[in-house]
Amino acid sequence: MKKLLILCVIIVMVLSVTACKGGDGGKYADVQKVMDKYIGANENFSTALEGAKSADDVVKALNALTETTKEVAPKLKAFETKYPEFKNQDNPPAELKPIMDRMMAAAGKMMNAMAKIAPFASDPKVVEAQTKFQEAMALMK
Repeated sequence: MKKLLILCVIIVMVLSVTACKGGDGGKYADVQKVMDKYIGANENFSTALEGAKSADDVVKALNALTETTKEVAPKLKAFETKYPEFKNQDNPPAELKPIMDRMMAAAGKMMNAMAKIAPFASDPKVVEAQTKFQEAMALMK
């Protein structure tokens, strides 16, 4: 469970730097749409986990995030090629700061919400959903 949390946080952090948006119609406008969707999915995941009362609730939250992750992963990887400046993780373009801040906030909430999975971690449905989520996250590497 802890490994999944660490993996999620690392990937979210990397993506926050390597695939961020620009301003209104700016250079990175195409990235904004994808990142808004991905960050929104992470925010929804955290909210869903905070209210999880059963293994089925956890599975539903994981499955929703997994589907969005699978959808956006190829787009995020393509941005790494399209925008080579994203490889400089120490000094990303200034216009990317708002999306990075939102991603960092979502990552913090996600870390806290992941603790809600622990009581259901041994449920076979949850284990399967976590495996599918890890597979989807691997698409971003």
